[in-house]
Amino acid sequence: MVKRDKERELVLQREVPFARELVWTAMTGQAHVNRWWGPDGFRNENVTIDFRVGGAWTFEMVGPDGTRYPNHSVFKEITPPSRLVYDHGDGERVWFESSITLEETAAGTLITLRHLFPSRESRDEVIQKYGAVEGGEQHLAKLEAYVREHLT
Repeated sequence: MVKRDKERELVLQREVPFARELVWTAMTGQAHVNRWWGPDGFRNENVTIDFRVGGAWTFEMVGPDGTRYPNHSVFKEITPPSRLVYDHGDGERVWFESSITLEETAAGTLITLRHLFPSRESRDEVIQKYGAVEGGEQHLAKLEAYVREHLT
């Protein structure tokens, strides 16, 4: 059971009409994940992935204006095809712990993306300054579109 800390967490969900295994493949396959990962208008460059517990995923997310955002995640849990947990940061510090859960539903798969921040203030900053809710919703919409166009 996941302990909830609503003051420090950001939770986004989206139900998609695809089998959980397809969604898992899009989320974790090196040939797939960096083709859709991120909000609208962003792309990933200089990507390396060591997909194992303790392994790292590093990339530069490039914004529409060319701004580069270093990303560095370390995988903490990999439970195919249902759960992925990693610490996410920039290589200098961890910004939050992210967990992605895929639940089978009658209509397909419910994706739950949960970020747990060190404080309510750091969560609020990401929501207000970086538009994390809108960006997260765009991110999940891109995942759904990618699976529809490339894996079905």
